[in-house]
Amino acid sequence: MDTPRPLATQFEAYSRWRQQLSAAVGKLHQWLTSQGLADGQTTQMVSQIRTRLNEDKLVLAFVAEFSRGKSELINAVFFSGYGQRLLPSTAGRTTMCPTELLYDPSQPPTLRLLPIETRLQRTSVADLKNVSQEWVTLPLDIVRPEQMSQTLQRVSQVKYVPLDLANQYGFFDNDKDIAMAIKNHSGEVEIPCWRHAIINFPHPMLEQGLIILDTPGLNAIGTEPELTLSLLPSAHGVLFILAADAGVTKTDLDVWQQYLVSSDPASKSGHIVVLNKIDGLWDGLKTSQAVEAEITSQVNSTADILDIPASQIFPLSAQKGLLAKVTRDKALLTRSRLPDLERALTERIIPARREIVGDTTRADVHALVRNARAVLDTREDSIAEQLDQLLALRNKNQDVVLRLLDQTKDEKVKFEQGMARYTAMRRIFTNLTNALLDAAGTEALRLNANRTHLALEAASQTRSVRSAINHFFISINEDLAHAEFQAQEIYDMVTAMSSQFSRELRMKPFTPMRFSFDKYKRELSRLHNAYQQRFEALWADTARARLQPMQRFFEAIVTRAKHIYGVANRDAESWLKGVMIPLETQIRERHQQLRKRQDRARQMSLVSSEAEGHSRELREQSAEAQRQQVELDKFIMQIDALMEQQDFGEELLSFDDSVPTLRETVSAPETAEAGNATDTDNFDIATVWPVKNPATGGQ
Repeated sequence: MDTPRPLATQFEAYSRWRQQLSAAVGKLHQWLTSQGLADGQTTQMVSQIRTRLNEDKLVLAFVAEFSRGKSELINAVFFSGYGQRLLPSTAGRTTMCPTELLYDPSQPPTLRLLPIETRLQRTSVADLKNVSQEWVTLPLDIVRPEQMSQTLQRVSQVKYVPLDLANQYGFFDNDKDIAMAIKNHSGEVEIPCWRHAIINFPHPMLEQGLIILDTPGLNAIGTEPELTLSLLPSAHGVLFILAADAGVTKTDLDVWQQYLVSSDPASKSGHIVVLNKIDGLWDGLKTSQAVEAEITSQVNSTADILDIPASQIFPLSAQKGLLAKVTRDKALLTRSRLPDLERALTERIIPARREIVGDTTRADVHALVRNARAVLDTREDSIAEQLDQLLALRNKNQDVVLRLLDQTKDEKVKFEQGMARYTAMRRIFTNLTNALLDAAGTEALRLNANRTHLALEAASQTRSVRSAINHFFISINEDLAHAEFQAQEIYDMVTAMSSQFSRELRMKPFTPMRFSFDKYKRELSRLHNAYQQRFEALWADTARARLQPMQRFFEAIVTRAKHIYGVANRDAESWLKGVMIPLETQIRERHQQLRKRQDRARQMSLVSSEAEGHSRELREQSAEAQRQQVELDKFIMQIDALMEQQDFGEELLSFDDSVPTLRETVSAPETAEAGNATDTDNFDIATVWPVKNPATGGQ
């Protein structure tokens, strides 16, 4: 395999950093549990945080027209340690379908191929990934690179079919495409054998969560809408490959404008452009300065055409870089300039992903700590109040003790009245929760999509097609607007209840987090823009022949929308379960302290001489609560330090990395009946609400 290089070592360090962070969160949860500061909601939040950290993926997409050396670049950057080309990389077309390279340890090393015939179904690639019988599966012999490389050649397979059938598959939308199509002697046209390919094998970087997306050329990109609607927008890094000797051709510019920056022009600032094949400019009859000037000229010209800084463009030779790595020729490797690209991937994409993961985790961990601190604050306030009362009892008569007993009874009555209001509020909360999940649920999306499908099948003119799909987007925007209204109602209700309880029950006031649907609406807006662009391309005239690719494109829109709805549902449910935690934990703590005060008041009514002993016990409890506050501060300081660590490959925390998976060690919390909420002798706030979840999907 390769000797360690910056990209591989940095990605390994990033993976180790995520593991450390997951272990730190697990350790925090163990401590919260041991101190009585965790409940079922806390356990669920921690499980979500650790699952997100453990399953995080980094997706790099390689995009280019045919014959730009894209597969060769992937071989050079990631797979040179095999001593040969792993992915097919020859003159002409090699990658004929979108290809994902990843590692799933639950599956053996395989090449999975989805036949092109599945395009006749109204089923997305994402859905077909779960239908194993639709795929052709070939084993990979990972100890024999020659055999593995030979098997992977299947990705390049093509076949010839009649033009009508090719049109049904979604190829050749216009006369220009037909004229450029490769034909055999019978007049049949060449198309890919496969719709999608998945290569699963245990390469070290793939094992650590890297996913490489190898895309086909312009025509294939346009005919597989999931690629442009889902896979490319979901990539954390996009490498756009050009040929240095040709510069930016018209087809290159079409790929760049139509599929990489059309829906979000700001996104181009994050793309890396590769000017490959600079070895074609090497000329023994020219001085090195002249060759360098020519390369610089191509870089500047490319920057002007794509409207990006020259610093985003990396001229190199993937073929010479691969050869240099295989033969260990350091001089040739330097001349190939491949290390410059690897350094850019190390310095740009991995740190950017780390920052996103770190910010999300920090916000969730700080929410956990705020909840725990609210419990400790409530506990300390109650203890201080009891100490003041006990100090006032010194040298007092029995009448004073009895008045204290009456006072605790009055507080119990107020608490029970507060719990009655809380029970009523929780019923409203349940109704609002159901309304929110109904509005943003995938069942509503399914019904809307079905109505649109029926309208498309009945459509015969451009106007009716446009109207049907526009109505689809109007409906989903209305659904999210309604869900957003319900979220605001919940926020206002919890805020008001917190304020009321702080006044009446002397609890710490808090402001709940808001939940915004903005990012989901932005993604749906991007889908709408992509549809409008595709509509104009397919319906330049009113020919009904354009309906079938439009239906296929709409199916891809629905698949992506279903994913967006699923994520929105998951995030909303997480927020709904967490928005009440600060209030509930304080109520629970207040109830426990009230019961302790009742017990002490009863005891002192019998033996008032025990007041000093009770005072000592309360002082010990106060000291313990202060110690817990200090320990909590230490935890958050350590986790924050890990977040801010620059060289995150270095060990920082002494947390035990063998913390078991929370879902395996902690049972689910039981749901308490709302009707018991006013019984302070048996009071236990429900931590799971009996709400329905209409969502059926979501990644």
